[in-house]
Amino acid sequence: MKGARRLLIALGGAVLVLALLAGAVVWSGRSLVIIDNRGDAALTVEVSATRAGDFAWSGELKGGQRLFRLATFRGDGAVRAVCRDGEGVYRATGGHVSAGRPHRVDVVISGCAAMRIDADRLP
Repeated sequence: MKGARRLLIALGGAVLVLALLAGAVVWSGRSLVIIDNRGDAALTVEVSATRAGDFAWSGELKGGQRLFRLATFRGDGAVRAVCRDGEGVYRATGGHVSAGRPHRVDVVISGCAAMRIDADRLP
């Protein structure tokens, strides 16, 4: 009986800590930006918010590489991606973001000519 009670208390404490962490992330307003190169070739990519100063990342993504970045959006806008490869420069804009609750922004690149940007508010 003692062991079961201790286990129950430990599980309750772990659930409480996880709930506090989730609450802190939601309260902070930080959003998760996932940049995913689903192609085989390395690409030069720039991802930024349409509202200046909110979020910007640029660099090279290897084939199959996925990056996770945190961002804070301070106003309404969208996310813009610019991709460069041997054939040219491609641009895409999408995903509505706003201040307040955090968002999950997915930037999926299956080659520069095939980019998709989605944004969903986290519950």
